[in-house]
Amino acid sequence: MDKQSAICEYLKKHHTGKAKAVYSRELQQLFCIDGRNLRRKISNLRKEGVPICSDATGYYYADNQKEINDTVCRMNELVTTISNARTGLLFASVLPDRGVTVEVTIKLD
Repeated sequence: MDKQSAICEYLKKHHTGKAKAVYSRELQQLFCIDGRNLRRKISNLRKEGVPICSDATGYYYADNQKEINDTVCRMNELVTTISNARTGLLFASVLPDRGVTVEVTIKLD
């Protein structure tokens, strides 16, 4: 079994539901991978439709639709923050010496 499948099976068996979330460092140690590779594997599982959720308490296999929705909402907030940073950098490249502060907020609902 590859590591990605092993991570999925481990989360499903031992960490179903938010109350049983596991910190990424524990998963990194258990599967001998670094944080970047763990995030890639989790992302790939999610792309395949596997309900792997996460929050400040760590990763977990979804127990219900609310947990999935909460994770999607959190991910949307992250995308918005990154988009705002990108937009700010674009403005900075156009107005480098003007000292103008521009704040752009994009909200995805």
